Amino acid sequence: MVEDVREREIPEQLVLTEQRHVLVEELGPWLGVAMVRQAKLAAEYGGIAGPQFVIFHGEVNQDSDGPVEICTPIDLDREGSGPAAMRREPAHREAYVRLRKAQVEYPQILSAFDAVSQWIAGGNAVQAGAPREVYFTDFPAAGPDDEVCDVACPIGPV
Repeated sequence: MVEDVREREIPEQLVLTEQRHVLVEELGPWLGVAMVRQAKLAAEYGGIAGPQFVIFHGEVNQDSDGPVEICTPIDLDREGSGPAAMRREPAHREAYVRLRKAQVEYPQILSAFDAVSQWIAGGNAVQAGAPREVYFTDFPAAGPDDEVCDVACPIGPV
């Protein structure tokens, strides 16, 4: 899977944000509810302006509970326009692997995180931020062979 790692530029984004400490068995249910909640909230700020993403600020497994942050991009001009928690996500370059829905299940998804990490460790770049999952389609409605998610990591030059 290391050979499947690609790179892209991500512009600065204003994101609605929500953080929580969750163990792996709580992650999926919390993401499902919180991402829908944020999508509805984004409508009050002009709608979603890019793919929702989940940042893993710490390990999430049976023994470690993150924290995890859900981010929903909204229009940059909406900053400070309401009470919702929001912040600016800086522009960056990221390395990523694209996954089909069937590949997103835990623990299979860990191979994608490993692939990106190995690609970075192989001297291709320097890690410049926390790893993340980027959801660019309606996950619940997708079929098992549909592309739904990128496992990504911000990178800097070597």
